[in-house]
Amino acid sequence: MQRFLTVVAAILAAYGVGMAIAYPAGGFFVAWFVLAGLLAAATWAPGVAGTVCRVVCVAVLAWVCFGAGLMAADFGDVAPAGVDYVIVLGAGLEDDGTPSEALALRLDAAAAYLGENPGSRCVVSGGQQADEVRSEADAMADYLAGEKGVDPTRVIKEAASTSTVENLQNSRALVPEDASVAVVTNDFHMHRALAIARKQGFPQAWGLAAPSNPLYLAQAGLRECVVLVKDMITGGL
Repeated sequence: MQRFLTVVAAILAAYGVGMAIAYPAGGFFVAWFVLAGLLAAATWAPGVAGTVCRVVCVAVLAWVCFGAGLMAADFGDVAPAGVDYVIVLGAGLEDDGTPSEALALRLDAAAAYLGENPGSRCVVSGGQQADEVRSEADAMADYLAGEKGVDPTRVIKEAASTSTVENLQNSRALVPEDASVAVVTNDFHMHRALAIARKQGFPQAWGLAAPSNPLYLAQAGLRECVVLVKDMITGGL
């Protein structure tokens, strides 16, 4: 068992290295090194220190399994046809101001829905982060019009948000109170986004899940588990 857990710890650390290379933004890849070290200590540390590390490992594993179950419930959500508004949540930009990989996948899903539902309008929600050259809403609107051929008159820009809670809170003010909406985000993020949407007063909110890069999914899922705790503490959910 010790050898097996040591191998698992090495795999976690190796994945952290991969995330540091491929997705360094935000520095969340450090969490994998922390988990690897914690598991190694739980496996090899003697006495009280080892016991404490084992308890922490079990608690982390239990929470991750619980969070994964929540995410799985809305992982492949498909919105019904003909909703009034599609709300696309921001997800960061590349250095040149174009949508990040995750954001482009969201926009692709939104564009496909808009193409099949000509009566629906779209809200693109995202402000300008400190490391971004322009607002995410501007980049999203340009992508939909330029890459996907969506009529710009169907797109409403919300360019003040810096979090999922703000995305939906600010978008609420742009959408009629009785409108039906489809919230567009990546599969791993859908459960939390819908929970926030309902808390922000969207009475008819469905999910429209976009895919995510399979290599990034473990990191994204772990980060969601952490943010779920934060939102529960701060009242975001």
